[in-house]
Amino acid sequence: EPMVQHGDDRGHLFELLTTRDGGIEPIVHTYCVTAAPGSIRAWVYHKIQTDRLHFMNGYFRVGLIDVRDDSPTHGKTMVLEIGENKPVRLTIPTGVAHGVHNIGSDMAYFINMPTEVYDLKRPDKYRLPYPSPEIPIEL
Repeated sequence: EPMVQHGDDRGHLFELLTTRDGGIEPIVHTYCVTAAPGSIRAWVYHKIQTDRLHFMNGYFRVGLIDVRDDSPTHGKTMVLEIGENKPVRLTIPTGVAHGVHNIGSDMAYFINMPTEVYDLKRPDKYRLPYPSPEIPIEL
C-alpha cells in the first residue's frame, strides 16, 4: 500500500497505520531495522504473525515467495523496488517468505509493526537459506 505522506519545506510526515479507512489489528510490537548499503536479509517467514513493514527511507529490493503448501499461489514470487522514492507499507501474511536488500549507497531503515509480540523462548521465525535453490529470486 502506498503510504500517505504530508510534507513541506521542513520535511515529511508519514502515516504508518490508521483506522480512518477501516479496522486494523492492534499494534503490539514495533521495531526498526537498519540496513547497511548492499546488505541482504533473506529468507524468513512466520507461521503466526503478519508483518507490516514500512519503507520510507533508502532504497530496497524486496523479494516475496509463497511457501504455503495449501495455497493457490504456492511458489509464486514477487520482487518490489521500494523506499524513499516509493514509500509503502508492505503487509506480508503468514507463510510468505521474504528478503530485503539495501540497493542504495547509504544506511537505510524500515519499521515493522508485526501482529504478534516477539516471543524470545519460542520465536515465530523460520529461515530458508540465501541463496536458496527453492527460491528463484536474486536480491
